[in-house]
Amino acid sequence: MRHHRFPNWRGTPPLQLQSGRAAPLGVTHNRGSALEPAPTADAVHELRDLIGWLRQRLRGEHTVRACVLTMETAGPDSYLLLLGEAQASLSHDPPRMKVRLDGPELARIRAEYGADFDPADLINRTIAVQLRTGLRQRFGRGAGVQAKLMALLSLGQIPLEAELERECTLQRLRLEGARFGPDSWVEPEDLHQVALVVSEHGEARRDVEHVLQPLEGAGLLRLHRVWANFEGAGAERTLVEAFTRVASLHAEYGLSATLVCRGGGPIEAFRPLNSYAVARAATADRLPNLIVGLGHAGTPRTALDAVAARSEPTPTAAAMLVRHLVERTGVRAERALAAFEAAIEEDLGAAGRIALARATTAFDAALQDLVTAAEARLQQLDRAVEQSLLSKLSAAADGIARKEPDADPVEVGPPGDTEDDALLSEALLLVIATDTGCLVTRAQDLSAGLPLLLQFPDGAVPVRVELSSSTTH
Repeated sequence: MRHHRFPNWRGTPPLQLQSGRAAPLGVTHNRGSALEPAPTADAVHELRDLIGWLRQRLRGEHTVRACVLTMETAGPDSYLLLLGEAQASLSHDPPRMKVRLDGPELARIRAEYGADFDPADLINRTIAVQLRTGLRQRFGRGAGVQAKLMALLSLGQIPLEAELERECTLQRLRLEGARFGPDSWVEPEDLHQVALVVSEHGEARRDVEHVLQPLEGAGLLRLHRVWANFEGAGAERTLVEAFTRVASLHAEYGLSATLVCRGGGPIEAFRPLNSYAVARAATADRLPNLIVGLGHAGTPRTALDAVAARSEPTPTAAAMLVRHLVERTGVRAERALAAFEAAIEEDLGAAGRIALARATTAFDAALQDLVTAAEARLQQLDRAVEQSLLSKLSAAADGIARKEPDADPVEVGPPGDTEDDALLSEALLLVIATDTGCLVTRAQDLSAGLPLLLQFPDGAVPVRVELSSSTTH
């Protein structure tokens, strides 16, 4: 046995008996002798005392999980099994332990697993066993650890070679810097173009198409089917060719994901999926968003499972993942459409409010322009009327002055009590002050000597105001 360390040995020296002999840790002496620890860690002990302490420390029963590396015959119905690590390891110096399987224990195992059970069937299998360990003296080689197999608790079905091949493939890909695994997953915004690598006549194709054909018929998904063989002598070659075909489809259509599915089968049938050529052809720089559904729920993981961005336990589960991605794409599309409609409605409402404000402003400006134009026109009409009246007044005054320069002014007396005021109001239309051209509407505005122009319907008469004893004319 190599590289075995005994726990607590360096920090806990063996206890000392009063007689000078060492006793096992945690054990009291039946004879009543008191136990006391060694004075210091550097105390000198007899070899037989140390071996006695180790014998007590190593004695016991343990349940371990390991892998059977080799088997050799040690006598009639007696075998020696070399145990190694249960997990496949590429270490150059992994731990090893030899375990003895005797006839009585083998008979109990055969009673449980069948009379034809052969210890050679344990080679390259992961097992869980119950061991009884102890320390024994080996002739000419000193003390050593001995272990005996007492019971076989479980027997794995995965050969160690398959795990080693898978680990070797993944380690080689890591050394090359290839991108693979869950970190290579990129959530597709619009999952539409999908490549399906599947056996043409297998049940996996039927399971996948049962889930995805409704989406394909509705135009939500387009499947590019690529046939491949997953078993047989040419399985590795056909898988590499299929992945190469998918890479060309990705360059042509821009695939959103790649779906690789196969049904269940014996453990040996999955060996091609552990090969380096297949795993390298399926890395993220060649196949986008690799989704695999290989075997059944109990099928061991392969190198292709580790390379894939998403690994599902069955082909149906892998197809359901694609279906959920399509549904999420639809949900995102509905949300985007609703947001687009809301944005359009908001933009149209804002544009309508802006247009209405502009129209209102333009209407107010146009109305103001009309009012301004009307006022200007009225002012022009007022000036025209005023100028016409003044011109007529001036013409009439000049005419009267030319015809009768020495004529006496006409005196207008106050109306009599019997005259009709209505007739006077109809006859006399306007009284205009000649010097100012303003209309005179009240008698109190008249003053002595003020020249006036009486405008009648049939003409104008110039007059002058003179004061009388009783009334101003």
